[in-house]
Amino acid sequence: MDQQNLILHPDAHWVKTDNDRVQLRQPDGTHITFDQHATDINNALTVLRSPSENNVISVDINIMTQLKELLNSKGLLVNENYSSTSQFQRLMDLHGTPAAKKASESLPTTISFLGKGKLASLARKSLNNAGIQITEEGTDTSLLIAISDQDDYEFFREANTMAVKNNHPILFFRWAQRRFVIGPFVIPKQTACLECAYKRELGSSLFPDELKAYRTDNVTNMPNYEGGFVLDELASALITRHVMTILEGNFDLAGPSSLVRINPVTLEVKYAPILRLPRCNVCGNSENKPQRVIRGQFLS
Repeated sequence: MDQQNLILHPDAHWVKTDNDRVQLRQPDGTHITFDQHATDINNALTVLRSPSENNVISVDINIMTQLKELLNSKGLLVNENYSSTSQFQRLMDLHGTPAAKKASESLPTTISFLGKGKLASLARKSLNNAGIQITEEGTDTSLLIAISDQDDYEFFREANTMAVKNNHPILFFRWAQRRFVIGPFVIPKQTACLECAYKRELGSSLFPDELKAYRTDNVTNMPNYEGGFVLDELASALITRHVMTILEGNFDLAGPSSLVRINPVTLEVKYAPILRLPRCNVCGNSENKPQRVIRGQFLS
């Protein structure tokens, strides 16, 4: 690798514990301990942190060469432009599972909104600030975001049906029962959809009649998201975080086929996995299910 314009990873740091030892903390939390040449290694790391600012520091060439080889093998030498990458982006790079990351050509590249209200306005502003492109008309490469200031069952149900039918990935976000609810993130033909979640919730409910009544109730009777400084900042961070993980292909972090409920006061987070229903009338195979054959009974 060309080692020009390379610097120490901005999320790595080190401490000189005494005159003989230096401990280098890697971004993933593990560390490397050097128990010889502590002063020379400390100087070399200082130069690698900011080469242009520390070019007057005396460094042993042999130690610098060996240190660069070690750091490069650990992925701790990065291009100097990487330091301008947002810290959250760098954290995603660390925590995303490579096997779960999708190929870039299959990922959405823009965002399109379904729904209006305070949460939609907050999300638009936050995503714009993050440099994410928003289109008014969804394209083949758009991620749809269905968003509402209340748990509008019919609105979300229609959005889910439309997205699955048109093979558009879609993410749901709303304020419901004094909590932010994110999900599911639906990938048509691959993951459970919102209708699967509704049907499974209804099937496991101890009071299905009440749940049905709640879903069909007039939305004007439901509490609206009113916002405020703390709630608005939290809502913006949550939706932007989720969208960034999807656009980067870190689907394991985006949590397909799951509902996430966040209590803004206690910061309690609950994850509810959703299994895909084989006979779901939106994403399942109910349209192509085999026809039942009625065979005549022959009497002997």
